[in-house]
Amino acid sequence: MVDEERDLIAQPLSAAEIRTLVQLAGGVQPLLSRKSPKYRQYQDLAKTDEDWIALMATEPRLIKRPLVRVGDDLYIGFDEVAWRSLLTS
Repeated sequence: MVDEERDLIAQPLSAAEIRTLVQLAGGVQPLLSRKSPKYRQYQDLAKTDEDWIALMATEPRLIKRPLVRVGDDLYIGFDEVAWRSLLTS
């Protein structure tokens, strides 16, 4: 059951929301979509985690999707095993 579904492109996350996800993910790096052309465009501009957070707040294509938060667990990107486990629990 989905409590909330959100199109991150149409409704980007705020920097505060991204910081919460960064804490759950254990850092900025797991959230970054390195396959995105936007990542290549910005990779030399971001020097700190705060730089990346600010960039992700203005350019949501930098965020790896899908993101699913269940309590304090965060599922990032498509992982078939994790998704099957999540859907059957």
